[in-house]
Amino acid sequence: MRNFRSVVVLRRPRAELWTIMRDHLAAFAASVADIGEVRQIERVEAADGTVRIANRWQVQRPVPPSVRAMLKIDTFAWIDRNVWDQRSHTCRWSIEPTVLGEHASCRGETLFEVAMGGRGTRVTFSGELDVKPGLVDALGSVGPMVIGSIEPAVSTIVPRNLRAVAEAAAAFALPVAGARSADEDAVVEAEPWVGERG
Repeated sequence: MRNFRSVVVLRRPRAELWTIMRDHLAAFAASVADIGEVRQIERVEAADGTVRIANRWQVQRPVPPSVRAMLKIDTFAWIDRNVWDQRSHTCRWSIEPTVLGEHASCRGETLFEVAMGGRGTRVTFSGELDVKPGLVDALGSVGPMVIGSIEPAVSTIVPRNLRAVAEAAAAFALPVAGARSADEDAVVEAEPWVGERG
């Protein structure tokens, strides 16, 4: 098991950054390198104010041919499940890879704290990655080599990507209440998506 932690201070008030990251992820995620699409697949708002959200993420880069042949996939994707608790300004999350997910788990929390005299937010990401022994058998002869590189890589990539998402959220312009863009006026019905369709 590997633990990771990352901290970033952003020039955006906590209430705004919290709302953007919780409610507008699909609108700005395409600006994050390597992310092709983020699509919200579930949202439940509880009576106590907590919000449960599930998102499907897909990376933009093509899967290398050797990995594609071994895992029989064309793209890397995962589901994140979040519980947003307004009282503690904490988002607890878990990540479920769409391939070999039964052999690895990644979970943690994101804490939003007031910073810069109320003009900014200190965002702390902390979590753990656990790769289970069965993954070696599932990968066959390349299993030991993959395991030796996957934990250090993921424990670096996950916090880096979380930080990039927070930075993109801080730069995101919240829509003005009631305002409609020219694109919205032109659309009668649309399926929400980000990035290019393959």
